[in-house]
Amino acid sequence: MGKTLLFAALFSMAPVYAQHAFAQEKTVTLHVSGMTCGTCPISVRHSAMQMKGVHTAIVNIDTAMATVTYEDSEQSPQAIAQTITKLGYPATITDAKQ
Repeated sequence: MGKTLLFAALFSMAPVYAQHAFAQEKTVTLHVSGMTCGTCPISVRHSAMQMKGVHTAIVNIDTAMATVTYEDSEQSPQAIAQTITKLGYPATITDAKQ
């Protein structure tokens, strides 16, 4: 009986493991306009990091660029750019890599 319960528990979790097994970590670089003070990149970073599947967000006010690493099964470059744009900082994709 114990082995049957263990097998059933593991088998029921298979879809969860399978979903993450095919996910890939990707990186997108965005040009972010409108950052004028030291708080702006903090706001942009915080906004990106609140998104499900985003692992890192590095924002540079001097270059007006943001580099975001995300899980492709959870996010897309377009969704990340839209989220930052809705915050009030127009963001455009400059590069998307695996």
